Amino acid sequence: MKRLSALLLILPAFLFLISACEDEPTKPVTPAVSKAIYVLNSAATSISVIDLEENKVYNNVQTVGTWPNQLVYRNGYLYCVNSGSNNIMKFDVSTWEAKTPIDLGTGKNPMNMVFYSNQYAYVACSMSNEVLRVDMTTNKVVKTIKAGVGATGIEIANKKVYVANTGYAGWGNPYLAGTVTVVNAATGDSLRTITVGTNPQSIAVAKDGKLHVSCTGDYGAIPGVVSVIDPATDTVVKTVEIGGAPGMIALAPDANLGFLSVWGAGALVYNTSSYAVVNGPASMWLGKGGSGILVDTEDHVWLSVWDDDQVVKAKTDGTILATYNVGDSPASLAQKID
Repeated sequence: MKRLSALLLILPAFLFLISACEDEPTKPVTPAVSKAIYVLNSAATSISVIDLEENKVYNNVQTVGTWPNQLVYRNGYLYCVNSGSNNIMKFDVSTWEAKTPIDLGTGKNPMNMVFYSNQYAYVACSMSNEVLRVDMTTNKVVKTIKAGVGATGIEIANKKVYVANTGYAGWGNPYLAGTVTVVNAATGDSLRTITVGTNPQSIAVAKDGKLHVSCTGDYGAIPGVVSVIDPATDTVVKTVEIGGAPGMIALAPDANLGFLSVWGAGALVYNTSSYAVVNGPASMWLGKGGSGILVDTEDHVWLSVWDDDQVVKAKTDGTILATYNVGDSPASLAQKID
């Protein structure tokens, strides 16, 4: 009788525990993958992981902030730049533990970041028209540098930070002159301003060290170009007449090709050595996607397809190798490189 009474007392508690476990939402279990493409799902405000060794996708492994814009991988950590939350989130990709976010201050609207060293990173802020020098060991902004209107794209070359300023002057107004702000990466001191094409959005460094700046144009009368900057002189040495409205830029160094994403349409392609246009607006590369683009270490091109919630992996000639179903509205992509 005592055993029966004890069982009757234990059983309700046991059933309660089962019920409580069933009510708790389950989070996807993601292994510590050795080779991966990380996907920022804008509408879902989440991160997906494409495991390249197992050819498997893990969706919504972590939640990010408001208006997430960019993912950056470095030394075992994944960083997410949140434009609306005005911060940078940091995740340990071996455990997916979220570290304390780096607060960048109100009204900044950070767009993109780039590492100069393990200690310092620089962040382009489009609303405040600034570049922030951030100490990543203390999670503090240590210097604020004035940039041009609409600071967006950012890259480092020749120990200098280059920031693309779109010149966006508000809805219905013509774009201001497109510029690139140059900053001493070691000190954070502003050096000079370079005039480039209209509405510069994104910057990449070619294998010869030159910077290629994707200039979108005004989505109408002014077509897109690529302004090529020599960091030795900080001058524009070539303007590639691309046409259309190119957005993000990614370079395939072994193939001497530059890929420029076009929202919802694929990519424009040009030769980074001869500067000849390979795929213009009338012959768009891939013909789908364009919300985000990345060229991996093997010269495979990855394109996120916002409308279809997919990421496509392709050869540089446009041959599709794989299609991955990811989270809602994929945009920025990052590769795990160790």
